[in-house]
Amino acid sequence: MSVAGTRLLGVLALIVVRGGVGSLAAQAQLRQDATWTLEGARGGYCVWYLADPDLARKLVPATTVLTPAGTGAGLPLLLASTIREEPRFAQWILGSICLGFYQRVSSGDHTLAEGKASHPIIVATNALAAENAHGVAGATAYLLDFMTDNRSLASAADQIGLDMSGIEYLARVRVEGGDPAVTITVAGTVISWSGHTIADSSVGTTQSVSFGYGRPRGANWLVQLESAPASSRLIVGNLSIAGRNTLAKALLASPARAIGPQVSGGTTTLTFHVATKK
Repeated sequence: MSVAGTRLLGVLALIVVRGGVGSLAAQAQLRQDATWTLEGARGGYCVWYLADPDLARKLVPATTVLTPAGTGAGLPLLLASTIREEPRFAQWILGSICLGFYQRVSSGDHTLAEGKASHPIIVATNALAAENAHGVAGATAYLLDFMTDNRSLASAADQIGLDMSGIEYLARVRVEGGDPAVTITVAGTVISWSGHTIADSSVGTTQSVSFGYGRPRGANWLVQLESAPASSRLIVGNLSIAGRNTLAKALLASPARAIGPQVSGGTTTLTFHVATKK
């Protein structure tokens, strides 16, 4: 199932955030803890995959301890069933690329960025499961990329010494009807999918994720995501990958890829702590 086009089964999973455009100014700013509140969430989702350990190691520093998927407990249903059918994939590494779409991002009483009805703020993460990720005690996911498409939010990140890179997102509505076509570009890898939600909406599952994050010559961060969506719906669709870099190869080599669920409403916070290496 390592072909570029794969039939996807929407699954229960976690959600996160969206993207923007960072700058090198973060290296020069005073690093300080902060909490962001992400408001007006609508239609966020994750792309999940299992990364070949040899490819995953090329995405992180040699000292990183990657976490095997194991029995598949807590994984999206499609990935968990793949591991049950072929136990050798228990040693592969869970990867996720998550996008959230928000109306507003604030810190305390200060609005950091304001979206539009036709152009919400994207906050996105690209991560691999790891132990004490980035040398940060308690971090369970190595944050490869922290992204936004909003310059105001990227500037706010700069102000606390945090780097946010860019993400490209394009959703095209078909004139003849049918599912929209979505294209996402993450670190040079193009992810294209077309699909729709199924089944009735259910109350979203509360999620908590601790990321280890940093850049060469920069500070290490513990980034904690807390999400309690108001609604959750399964997604079905088709997905394809294009690119020649290591991330694209890892996505293409995955024995299965899953997308979803689509979550909206509720509350989402991101807390940033400057951390020392473990």
